[in-house]
Order: sequence, then C-alpha cells, then structure tokens
Amino acid sequence: MLGGPVETVQQNLGVPVTGAWDAVTMGALAPYQQGADGPLSMFPSGQPDPATLINLGYYDPVEDMPRAQREYLEGGARPTTFWRDLATASNQVPQWVWIALGAACVGLGYYTLRKPEKRG
Repeated sequence: MLGGPVETVQQNLGVPVTGAWDAVTMGALAPYQQGADGPLSMFPSGQPDPATLINLGYYDPVEDMPRAQREYLEGGARPTTFWRDLATASNQVPQWVWIALGAACVGLGYYTLRKPEKRG
C-alpha cells in the first residue's frame, strides 16, 4: 500500500495518485465498474459504493468481523449464537415489562429485609 486506502484505490484505477477523492478519481469509477471483474458484482453508478471499494482494495470487510467469525471463515469451529439469540429474545419483551420485573424484585428484596425473623 502506498500510504493509505485512497492511494491504493487510485493506483488500482490507474489515475494519478494524489491521496484525495478528486474529480479524476471519481470520473474513473464508472468505467472501472462497467468493465472490471472482481469478487463482488458492481453497478456502474460512478459512485464509490461498498462493492467497488472492496474490489479496489479500499477495505476488507473480513477485518471488521469478530474474531470467532473470522476463524469460522478460515475453517474453524462454528461460532455460538447463544448471546445473540438471547439479546434478540429479550428485545421482544416490552420495556415496561422489564421495569415492572425490576420493581417487583426490589419490592421483594425490601419485604424480605424488613420482615422480622420467624421464631419458633
């Protein structure tokens, strides 16, 4: 890499390497999108959309994945979905139910704290 992701894109497009998203760089995007073959298909819009940026080496989406998912893509064990599923299930319950449940727990705790000991 020449110094940054914009420079990499400019080098891969074959335009002067300035390090800025200038008119020359933007003008070279549509022809690149029209005729280039890459890992992702591109629509010739002339805009730096995610598929174009990935094909030009601007970024690698795998680098942004959690470690367990990267290892799975490289042939490792399948990551667990327990915490994701638990968060999804808990989001299905309305907020007022969680508030009422918390208030009930606080009330029960206060009741047991203030209740005199049973002597027998």
